Amino acid sequence: MSRLQKKKLFGEKKKRMVDPEEKTDAGVNFSGPKPAALTGLQKQKQEKAMVEVKPGPGNFFQRAVEFFREVKVELKKVTWPTRKQTTGTTIVVIIFVFVVAAFLGLFDYSLSKLVQVVLT
Repeated sequence: MSRLQKKKLFGEKKKRMVDPEEKTDAGVNFSGPKPAALTGLQKQKQEKAMVEVKPGPGNFFQRAVEFFREVKVELKKVTWPTRKQTTGTTIVVIIFVFVVAAFLGLFDYSLSKLVQVVLT
């Protein structure tokens, strides 16, 4: 496939089929029965029913507002820890960090002494 054909192939805008009873983002409402079997004329009509879907500025803001509404609903479902639970967990984490730091420090010190003995 030549480079020009690839450009043409990937440069086309995305299209999607619109259900005749579905109201699209653009506010277009197609009415009429759905064809059972497609004839030549019906295929042409179907191709005309193809609508380009492109995100517009209104679309972005509507989706952003909807996202934050859903975030608010989900945050209401969260069981937040009490102050006592948070303090206790924080203390456990700090103690664990000191224990691991001491272990790694001791291990590093012993390995460095071992390397000095081997090299001298």
